[in-house]
Parts: sequence; C-alpha cells; structure tokens
Amino acid sequence: MKKKALKNIALILLVIILGIGVCEIYGQLNGYSQTSEGDLSQYGVHHYKINARFLEEKNLLQVQQEVFYENKYEKEFDTIYFHLYPNAFQEEKKAPFPEDEIEQAYPSGFEPGYIKIEKVKVEGKDIKSRIEGQDDTILALSLKQPLKPNEKITIEFEYQVKVPPCVSRFGYGENTYNFGNWYPIASVYDESGWNLEPYYAIGDPFYSEVGNYEVTLQLPKKYELATTGNIKKTDTVEGSKGEEEEKIWKIEAQGVRDFAWVISDDFQVKTADTDGTQIKVYYLEGQEGNKALEVAKNNIKIFNKLFGKYPYQQFSVVSNDFYIGGMEYPNLVYIDQNIFSGKYNIALEYIITHETAHQWWYGMIGNDEVDQPWLDEALTEYSTMLYYRERYGEKTMMTMFNEMIVNDYVRTKALVQGDERIAKSVKEFENNRAYSGIVYGKGAMMFYELEEKVGKENFQKILQHYFKENRFTNATEKDIQDVTRSVTGKDYQEFFDQWLNGKIHLKGNQAA
Repeated sequence: MKKKALKNIALILLVIILGIGVCEIYGQLNGYSQTSEGDLSQYGVHHYKINARFLEEKNLLQVQQEVFYENKYEKEFDTIYFHLYPNAFQEEKKAPFPEDEIEQAYPSGFEPGYIKIEKVKVEGKDIKSRIEGQDDTILALSLKQPLKPNEKITIEFEYQVKVPPCVSRFGYGENTYNFGNWYPIASVYDESGWNLEPYYAIGDPFYSEVGNYEVTLQLPKKYELATTGNIKKTDTVEGSKGEEEEKIWKIEAQGVRDFAWVISDDFQVKTADTDGTQIKVYYLEGQEGNKALEVAKNNIKIFNKLFGKYPYQQFSVVSNDFYIGGMEYPNLVYIDQNIFSGKYNIALEYIITHETAHQWWYGMIGNDEVDQPWLDEALTEYSTMLYYRERYGEKTMMTMFNEMIVNDYVRTKALVQGDERIAKSVKEFENNRAYSGIVYGKGAMMFYELEEKVGKENFQKILQHYFKENRFTNATEKDIQDVTRSVTGKDYQEFFDQWLNGKIHLKGNQAA
C-alpha cells in the first residue's frame, strides 16, 4: 500500500522541484523478450470456484464457493483454517483503521460490514466449523478424517457478504464498490505453524498462497467491472418482476495470490498493449486516464526489463473511492480517485508506479506481510526509484529519493522513539506514520545502500535472480540474503542485520 496522504506535502514540493528536470526523459527502452509463462495454473496451491450475485439495493453479495484444497505439507491436519476478513468491519470501534482515520474511512457514517457463513461441507458432508480469532476473522473447519500430505479435499461454502459504506479496500463510496479481501481465503501454514493474524489497522496485514480462480459475478447490467484475472465471457440475464437486467461475468485467474474486483456505473476505460500485456485504466469523467495509461505502460515495460517478465495477460489501474492512496492486488491496483483529478500528476505517477512494482514484490513473490512487511514494501519503494532512474535519469531519481524517501524517514524518526528496526511486525508500530517512515523510508534506504555496495549491475542481477528463484512462492528474509551472496560471492548478513535489526541509526542518509 502506498503511504497514504502522508506524502502530500512532499508531493507539492516536488511539483516545484521537478519542474526543471522532469523532462530529461530517456529514449525508448530496449525491447525485452522472454517466452510466455504458459499455463500459470501449475503454480496454484488451492483452486477457488466462486459464484456471487450482487444485490445492490441491500449492498449484499450472495455467494457459493468451492475450494479444491490440497495439503502440500509433510504434516497431516485435522483442522484447517480460512480468513474471514469482512468480519473486521462489524463494529466501528474495532474497524481496521487507526482511530484518527475513522471519519476518512466512513465519510457518510459508520454501518457494519460482515461475512455470514451459512453452510460448510467437506466432500459433500456437513462438518463442524467455528468462528474464532480477533474480531471473528478466522473460520476453523474440523475435518472428520485427517488430511494427509498430498491429499486433496473439496470444501463447499454458502455465505453472504454485507458491504459497508467504507472507502477502503472493502466497501463503497459515491462512485465505486471495492471488493478486496472479501471471501474466505485459505490461511497459510509455514514453519511457524498456522498464520491466523487478524485484520490489523497498520500496513497490509495479509499473507496468502498463490491459487487459481474461476469466478462468476452476476451484477446489475449498468456496472463496468475491473478485476483480477481475465474476463472470459459475459451474458445478459433478463430482469423479472420489475428487476433490472443483470450481466454475468465469467473470469479466470491462474497463479494469483488473491482475487479483487471493483465496479462502477461511471467508469470510462482506456486500453493499450505493452510487452504482450493488455493495460486497462478505469477512470471517471474528466480524470487523467491518458496519463495513467502512459505511466502504467512505462511501468510494465521498465519492470519487465529490470526484474523479469510480467506473465499475466492483463493489468488494470482503477480510480476508485479509496482514501488511503493506493493498494495492490493481483493484476489490479486501486488508486484514490482524487489523485486522478489532474491536480496531482506527479503523485499519480508515483503511486501507480509503486503499486505496479507490487505486482512483482507481493504479487508474484509473496511474503508474510504481517511479520515481515519490509520484504515487499521496502523493495517496492526502492523499485519506484529504479523506475525514475530508467525513465528520467539519475538526477531526477536522486531528487525523488531524497525528497520522498530520505526526508520522509527524517520526519518520522522521532515517532519510533529510538526503535528503528526495519524488521518489525505491523503489530509493533503504533501508527501509520512511523510504519511509513521506517518500513518504506529506511527500508528503501537500505536497498539504496546495498546497490551502492554491490554496484548497479550486480544489484539488478540480484533482483532478477530473486524474482526467478522465488516466483509464485512466499519468500523470507533469508531468500534475499541468499541471492545477494550467490550473485556477489560475498556474505552480506552483517549488512542486513545492521539495517534490519536497528543496529544502524541514520542522520539523513548517512550512518551516525
């Protein structure tokens, strides 16, 4: 997620600062060629089949869902778990936002959102299930027979999802309905056991495995749909008893970490093809659709060159009711509609670029965003700087780095009261400002310093090898360290330890 409106002051300054140098645009990048990834379903751990109908007058989804669930671990399970993130929106005092942001999140006042599980079956038979965890965000399924390694089961759900008037990942505003983190998604089991963390108010508190999705959405016909995956087919259903006509959208998404979608009856759409990927921009009348399309095209082309080929058929940039700035989902990113207005084109480029970089660092290479949020956010933030270097040159890149990263870190140092560890869980940050300055700011400074030590050529090799070796998996701190050692022939464990665990304190961009 981008650093919210926290950077507004810096962005205004940049309008002045970059006015001189922003036209120093590099020529066309060399073409990047790589064979298509082909069938991405081979990377999916679980397969989700979801049929949902949206009842607009009730702000309600009626859903049937099947999960073809496979145990890929060397351990048998008698209980398995799913996250129920919509339940975090049931009560105002427990909603997943800092207290001082509640009015921004609910501009028209609080109303609850939730997910109500009505039926659960495994292999066609009813089973015992229970809702547990903080804010009722975990569904535990007690299996009648232990699920052994490499065994598969079919789980069936029926449920309703109430959408709240919340301009965030999940909710609606004046122009869009946002469906992020809206369905039961399988919890991750790793070396620490089951990851059953709640929906924290700080950061992006999610952790999931790559899956395959077949999704059918039945929506009022007036809505345009932006979605993860590929729209394979649409049909129109005639209304009855005074009901509006509805449209059925059939979507397929293979090898993706999550499934999100946005609808609006006001969307305009622009498209273009870049490196074999269709870029789609969904925007509102009078907004900067052309600018967003240009940025997204350049993002995909540059990151393909720097990191490795984006293997999906489409990538969508969506202007929506979203007060936080920007948010990444597979094949789709949210951008605050106010940033699309034309008044903040520098901010528009910066935020789209950051969220696009997340398609590599989060989308294709996942990680535990609760306990190791720096692993995707710090690398994504520094990847944004690499885009500016490729697009505009070293001078502009360093201007952006000093203003957006170093200065942001300096402004927030006092908030962490001397605890400057980058490698902190989201649970350890008291507010988003401190989280931003350390995880994004200081974290990106670490990657800048690493690039200075190993050289630009080796740093690019590190990112390319890291991407190639960890695509469609969940990586850890050890993986980036191992790749750094492999590429350079040197052990940088002490370097990472100093930065990540707070043994290095900074004044500006210099070690104290």
